[in-house]
Parts: sequence; C-alpha cells; structure tokens
Amino acid sequence: MSNLRITYNYPWLLLLIIPAVLLTLIPYFRLNKRHRFTRNRIISMTLHITAMIIAVNLLAGVGFSYEVPNEENEVILLVDVSDSSEEISDARDAFIRSVVDVSVEDCKIGIVKFGYGCKYAVEMTSDTESVIDKYLLSEDPDGTATALADALKYTASLVTNPKTSKIVVLSDGLETDGEALLVIKDIVSEGIVVDAVPFPKEQEKDIQIVSASAEAENIVVGEDFTANLVINSNTTENEEVAVLRLYDNGELYGETVIGIKNGVNEMPVSLSLSSRGMHDLVFELITDYELFGDPLEDEVANNNRYHMYVNLQEFENILLIEKYENESERLKEIISETKTVTDISVEEDIADFPKTIAEMAKYEQVILVNMAYRDMPAGFEALLNEYVYELGGGLLTVGGRNEIENGAVVPNAYNRSDIENSTYFKQMLPINAEDYTPPVAVMIVVDASYSMNKNGIFENAVAGARACLDALHDRDFCGIMTFSRESNERLSVLPVSQRDAIEEAIKKVEDAGAKQGENTMTNFAPAIMEAGRALSVINNVERKHIILVTDGLPSDSYEDYSGYIEDNVKDGVTMSVVTIGLEGPTKEAEMQKTANAGGGKYYNVMDIKTVSGIMYKDLTQEAIAEIEYGKEFSLTVKDRSPIFTGIDTKAIPTLSGYYGTVAKKGATVPLMGKFVPIYATHKYGNGNVGSFMCDLNGEWSAAFINDVVGKALIMNIVESIFPFEDVRADGIKYELKSDNYSHWLNIHGATELQNIEVSVKALSGTSKHIDVNVAESNRRFTFSITEPGLYEIKIRVFDEKGTLITEIPTYKVFSYSREYDTHGRATENGIELMSKIAEEGRGVVVSDPINVFDGFSKTVTLTYDPRIILLIAAIVLVLLDIVVRKFKFKWIHELIKERKLDRK
Repeated sequence: MSNLRITYNYPWLLLLIIPAVLLTLIPYFRLNKRHRFTRNRIISMTLHITAMIIAVNLLAGVGFSYEVPNEENEVILLVDVSDSSEEISDARDAFIRSVVDVSVEDCKIGIVKFGYGCKYAVEMTSDTESVIDKYLLSEDPDGTATALADALKYTASLVTNPKTSKIVVLSDGLETDGEALLVIKDIVSEGIVVDAVPFPKEQEKDIQIVSASAEAENIVVGEDFTANLVINSNTTENEEVAVLRLYDNGELYGETVIGIKNGVNEMPVSLSLSSRGMHDLVFELITDYELFGDPLEDEVANNNRYHMYVNLQEFENILLIEKYENESERLKEIISETKTVTDISVEEDIADFPKTIAEMAKYEQVILVNMAYRDMPAGFEALLNEYVYELGGGLLTVGGRNEIENGAVVPNAYNRSDIENSTYFKQMLPINAEDYTPPVAVMIVVDASYSMNKNGIFENAVAGARACLDALHDRDFCGIMTFSRESNERLSVLPVSQRDAIEEAIKKVEDAGAKQGENTMTNFAPAIMEAGRALSVINNVERKHIILVTDGLPSDSYEDYSGYIEDNVKDGVTMSVVTIGLEGPTKEAEMQKTANAGGGKYYNVMDIKTVSGIMYKDLTQEAIAEIEYGKEFSLTVKDRSPIFTGIDTKAIPTLSGYYGTVAKKGATVPLMGKFVPIYATHKYGNGNVGSFMCDLNGEWSAAFINDVVGKALIMNIVESIFPFEDVRADGIKYELKSDNYSHWLNIHGATELQNIEVSVKALSGTSKHIDVNVAESNRRFTFSITEPGLYEIKIRVFDEKGTLITEIPTYKVFSYSREYDTHGRATENGIELMSKIAEEGRGVVVSDPINVFDGFSKTVTLTYDPRIILLIAAIVLVLLDIVVRKFKFKWIHELIKERKLDRK
C-alpha cells in the first residue's frame, strides 16, 4: 500500500470545527477554577471536543485513498480469421507474436478468433510463453463471413475487469453481417477500451457473377424470355473466354462460350421453361475450362455460381361476368377446356355478384364480357379495383352485343360517355375511349428539277407543303426535302410543336426554287429511300407517310425505285403521289402503280391552284369512330407479347368490327387494326389488365373464335392476365429483410388473437434444418441462411382456436456470402471503419505492438470509507462523556494505591 491520502467530499465544512471547539471551551473556562481543574471536568471536555471533531469530519465526507499493485489489467486480441483476411494472415500473426513478446508484467492476455462465429482460442492468462502455441493450435471458426459486431459483443462478455481491460481488433475492416459501430457504444459504456489494428487488403483478381434477374415479370411456359446476367471482371484488359453453364432444378440446361472483358459485362441469356412449377436456375461460370488453354486469373471461386428462381404457378379459377345470359357461351367453351369458369350475368344473376373482397379472392382472374360501368351493381366497381390493384388479380374485358339508339348502333362495352362517368373503371383499363385522331409523321418530298420551273408548278407545290403543316397537330411530325438528281433534305422530321423551324425550312425551299439547267435529272430512288429512312426512326405515331409532289417525269424507271417503296412499306411507311399537269395514260399509269405500291393515293392535278387543297386532303384524317363494323380487316403485330407463344402471327384470323379506342401511355399493344389497338394490356397496381376491342361471341369474330390460331390466341391472352402470385384477401402483409446470412421477417396486419408460425425449408442446396427465432409478440422472426440454394419461407396464420386461416409461401435465393463479393465491396473502406471503431471505442489505431499496452496503470487506486466507524466512535465518546459527568470514578493507579493503603 502506498500514497495514503485523506479525502473530503465537502472540505469547507471542516471550518465547523472552530465553532464546535469554542462551544466546548467557553463554558469550560467560565467555571470556577476550583471546579475547572477537576478530573471529571477535564475528561468530559476532552471527550466532548473529540466527539465534535469526529462529527464535523463525518459531515465533510471524510475518506481514505491509497494505491496497490494492479493485478487486473486484461488485453483480449480479437482476431479476424475470415476468408477475406487470408492474404493478410502472415502479417496479422506476426503482429500477435510481437504483442505477446512485449507484453508487460501484471497484464493478462487472451485471444478470440472470429469470422461467422467466435472461438475463444486463448483464455485469459499471465503465462505469455504458452499464448502463441495455443493460438496457432486452436480451431478456426466459420470463415465464410465477417460478423464483427457479434464478435465484439462476445469478447466483451469475457472481460472480468471492465475498468482495466482493453479489446484490440485485428481485421481488414470488411464486415459482412451486422454493424460494429452500433454495438461499440454499449461496450465502451462498461468501461472497456477498444483499439484497432487495421490490415489493408488489396482487391483480388476476380471474375464474379454479380446478379441474375428475369427481364419479364409474367413468364409463360414454352415462351422464350431473357435473364439478364451481370459479370464483373478485373483480371485483364483483353477479352477472355469462359464457359457459362445453366442448371434448371439441378439438371444441366445448357452451356455456352462467352467473352468477358475488363469491367462490367451485361449478358442477356435467352431461355424457356417447358413445365410449370418452381425452377431453381443456377448460372455457373467456368474460368478454367481445359480447351481454352491456361485458366483465367480468378482468385475467388466462391462467387462463380448465382441462383435465381422462376415460379410458374398454375392458375385456373376464373369468374366470367356477362351482361346478357349465355352471351359468352362460345368464349366459355374455349376457356373451359383447361380452366374452371364460373359465369354469372347482369341479366339473371345480379344477386350472385361478389360482395366482399374475400369472395373475389376465390378467383385468380375476372373476365368482363360486354360489361359497362353502368351495368355494375353498387359497390362492385370499387371492389373490382381493390381486387386488381391491391390483391393482384387479373382482369380481362371484351366487347359483346351492342345497343340500338335512334336507329344507330351504340356500344355497350367501351362506351365513351359511360367510361368517362366511372370512378375506377377508366383507370383500370389500358385504353382510353375518347375522340382521337391518330398522330402522323409526314415527309413532304418536292421535285425540284428543271421541269418544275414552268407555270408556277414548284411554287404551288411549296404552298401545298404549308397546307400540310396547317393540317397537322402539335403531336404530329413533319419534314420537308427536295430532290432532282439526288435528294436534298432541307429539314429532318421534327415535332409540329416546333412550327417556326418547319416554316423556316419551307421558306428556304421556296427561296431556293427548282434546279436550273436543261440537263437536270429527276431521280425518284434516292428521294424515296432517304424519306423512308427519316420516317422509320420516328416512334409513338400510328401513321408514317410520304407525300411525293412531282411533274411525273422521273429519269429512273419504276424498277429502279420500286424496291425502296417496298422497304418503306415493311417499315410501316406509306406514300401518296401528287403529279401536276401530267398527261399521257402511260405516265399516269406508272404514277398510279407507284402510289398503289406505297399504300397511298394518287392525285393528278391539272389546275395547279388546287395542289394545296389536294395535299391537305391527303393528310387530313378523320377521328376514330366509337364503333366500326361491317368490313373485314386483318390484325397486325405491334408489340412483342407472351400471347404469341406458339402462334403463327401470319395466320391470325380476321375480324369484322372493333371499338375505337387509343392505348394509354405505357400500355403494351400486341394486336393492332389499321390505326387502333385491338388488344392492349398494362400493369395496374399489383394486377394485370387486358382489353380486347371486339366481341368474342361470333358477331364480329366468327372467323376468329372458330379458327385454331384464334382459339390459341384467346387462351394465351387469358394465361397472360393471370397474377404472378396467389390472390389473397387475409390482410396479412410481410416484409423480408436480409443482411448477408441474417434474415428478418416482419409480419403486419395480424390481430392479437391470431397466432403465426414461420418455417424455412431448403428446396435446393445442402441445408438440412433452419431454426426460426420468434420475438416481439410473435410478429418478428429471424433466421440464418448460410448455404447457397433456393428456400421456401412459409407463413401460417391461425385463429385463437388454432384453426388455420391462411398459408402464405414466399421464396428466397442465396448465392454466396458477401465475404466473396469482391467487386461489390471494392468501394468499402475497411481502414476507415477500423479508425471509427477505435474512435468510438475511446482507443487508438495501433501501429506498434508496444502501444497495445499504453494507458494501462501499474497500480490501482482504492478508497476506504471510515464514516461508519467514526460515527460509532462519536456515539461512544458522547456516552462516555455522559458517564464521566454523572458518576465519580477513579483511575486504575488510584485504585491500586488505595488497596495498598488498606493492606497496611
């Protein structure tokens, strides 16, 4: 013991000793001298003063402090032995040896190894000679992850003397599970200091599959779809060759040779699935294929396999609602071959309409045949909206029997005023039923050869260009070009909203005039080719059109330019021909043939003043009719769609009527009439909605529904509308979060009376059993997935009686630990994290092993509180004072003296 000191909590209270002593002495000295110096008085005064001094010390908070040798210093080395730290293991172990070699006396050392889990490699000991051997011989934990946060918590629990202990973290700072900075404050609050020893790590040379995802949401059996694969490489500047293998539920699907360049490689992989059910698709990258010579430089093999899944569920329950009884018998007959169809009608079964969302959820799809908004019973529109938008149910609408009003045929389904009056129905449909003129892109091609100079022909042709511009709307496109021997594009095709630029180009054409010189030629071929190219790149228009204005005297023959007309037609570009003052049946026949080949009209204008009106007329379009019937037409394919799986698109049957609508922005239009969508679809909330703008009862569609291709197309449409997952109306919502190996499933929407069970099962991979932990009143579930594979997470909800209410399956794939995500973690700064750990841990970043022991004290300051003993002493002194005052006594030597006298 050394450095003994007396301490006071309130030292200023010691001043009370002065009045305390005075209050004792003043009464004493006021006594008569004869009584003042008696034995009892003197003893009483002494006891009183001593008791008062003790009492004042008690009030001032007297205490004692002293130092003793510190035998409680503890250092625990927390050592990262995860796979990512393998290349730094030599430097790490050398540092540990140095720490042990320079360890100070009276300091215990322990070592904990960690990765995904911890091993107490060397228990706390003062025998430093055995530390290294125990460390090297100890078993390593699972190294496939770096769970630093859990390791810190575990190590802190081993500390026996927090106030004189230190944790020293040796790591590359690349953690995979948890957040160390979230637990460090709790550790520091116990008094433990945390130092950090960072070991910088260079990124490995690696080729890694980063992700794999399906491009399409709704995948159909037998139809090709695209899986987008992303591969990152940092191995070389030159492209390397590797093999990519694909497995479907463990069976080899195929393999292909791919080229991999340095950086990000985005690779679309086309595949199709031949059966329904769950498909665990595994992409495997082979970088050491023998046929390619030397293997690629790929230091991390654990990230060369990647899982994705496609679940092709079987749906079959359809609710078919028709306006009139038996109106959809033919459609029901086609669908019922493979599906279960429940049909009700407004005419006969209005009381049988679903009234709750639970009743709607019994079906995966609803088909409305000839249903208008006004035909729906009260509340059904909102119910249907919830069914599609929230639950993800499918909705298909088709036409049917029409009404007769004032002798005119009026549509019931797709009625423009009816849809406009609806609340949700107009939002659900992928089309708008409204007055509409299809947008057009036009290129005005004016002959500027010498022969156009006579009689103001060229000036009137330019005036016609201005008339065309006046006929267009802001959503249209317009361009102008001239030609003679070669084409001369004066203006590329611009939106008509840029009207000033177009008018300026027309003015420049007018100012330039026709070509001068008798030898000028008139070649149609380059002009038709260039005009077609300019229009072919324009999107979002239903019509692309060329107006060729000429005197009809080309220098090249029909055979020279007809091929370019055919190419334009294939690209959807039509062409009309306007000749001015052309005479002669042979030349007129050639120009008529040219216009017919271009799918346009031919006009031969003899009065040049009417050119403007003719060109205006050719471009002016009538608005799409609300209903059109009586004329057979063919369907054309506009957008790619799963409805064409197994379909010969050239053999799609004709229809003889349609409802005039326009597709909404973002909708997919697989089938088109001339300028109108015949079938359109879009995603609405969580569900799919499709609209077929014709009947399917045989009135306009007899050829369609009686044809093999038409029937197959109908079934494909029905299949494509089905949801991606089961339709549920149980109100249970869940949220799945992941942090590498750790997963959290949070359940929402369940009542307190409901009990929930969660199970996790491996559908592929090597995992045998997965424990699920429950917390937060049976609403939060945690589990760990450490093996690659596909997993089914099943949520089962029971009522208070134990009856199963609903069972919800969801799925999760796991490919590899973040420990092997070399490219994704290349941006992480492990050194920065280690610095923050030291800062938050009230420690330092250690560079020299001797600094590990900085801050430790060789002695420990202890304190002793004497107040209880002093209080007892004060009480005893007061009692003695009372005794001395009340009773006479003799000292021992006096008693001995008296006894001796008595003996004499």
